[in-house]
Amino acid sequence: MKKVLSLVLLTLFICLPNKFYAQLITDGAGVGVTVNGKSSFENVSTADPYYGNKFSYNTYDFWLPIPSFKIGKTRILGIINYRVLNFTFDKNIENSPNYITKIQEIKPTIVVRRPIGKRWTAFGIFIPTIASDFKSSFSMDDMVYDGIFGVSRKFGKKSNLEIGIGPHIMYSFGKILITPAISVDYKSNNGKWFAQLYWPRVNVFRNLGNNTQIGIAGSIDWTLHNLQNYNNYEGTAIDYAQFSAVHGGLQISQRLFDGFWLQLQGGLAFANKYTLYDSNNNSITDYKTKEIPYAKIMLTYRFGK
Repeated sequence: MKKVLSLVLLTLFICLPNKFYAQLITDGAGVGVTVNGKSSFENVSTADPYYGNKFSYNTYDFWLPIPSFKIGKTRILGIINYRVLNFTFDKNIENSPNYITKIQEIKPTIVVRRPIGKRWTAFGIFIPTIASDFKSSFSMDDMVYDGIFGVSRKFGKKSNLEIGIGPHIMYSFGKILITPAISVDYKSNNGKWFAQLYWPRVNVFRNLGNNTQIGIAGSIDWTLHNLQNYNNYEGTAIDYAQFSAVHGGLQISQRLFDGFWLQLQGGLAFANKYTLYDSNNNSITDYKTKEIPYAKIMLTYRFGK
């Protein structure tokens, strides 16, 4: 089995470079499951059908690398992620925008890098995303166009600190959102400490030998999806919805063999929101929940670290 897995990965990763940039490329392939505890919507009126209705949700992730290639000095590489969000409610209420038991998301992340000097690099990160309950046929309204564009510079005698900055641009449902973005990739001189900060994740960990790492991890998880087939409980037509949460906790990673790692993470999901929007991008219903404990397990094939 070990030889078969290695052969499959070698076939998938041929043409990939020996050096990778940032954590999103380091974990080139894998599967992950996140289990969240039970919670309920806050700030809802007694007329809302979800008043007092508890729910829980799990996410299932699968990702593979996009084979890398070069055009002149420009390097292009990336990963593609498939996510399933499964929701379970205590009370089943049909024909409600909140009674969506499954949202599927396909999100490729394509990184384009071009050196513009000894320490400077221009980059673009393209993240086109499809997210929907797929109860109706696919349309362009199921697409979200996302990307980060900027420059980065390496610091230190060993170039072990890289800082990037640029605008984060997202277009979805007729709305353009532009926010500043920063990325930090750090490795200590003795090779024991690592830190990565980039939209939308942060990792800080310490090597305990060659096979074990411990640290903290966090991420902003959000999904925009088309809901044009639904009305809210007041009868107002819905255009789309956003489910978002901030996950943060402790993480331990253990090498199993070769580049295969098992990662365990546990902590709290906070700032949990489920927001419904109309066609004018106005919020018409804004559900919030309390902090939710979560546990995550990932099996990944890792490059470089």
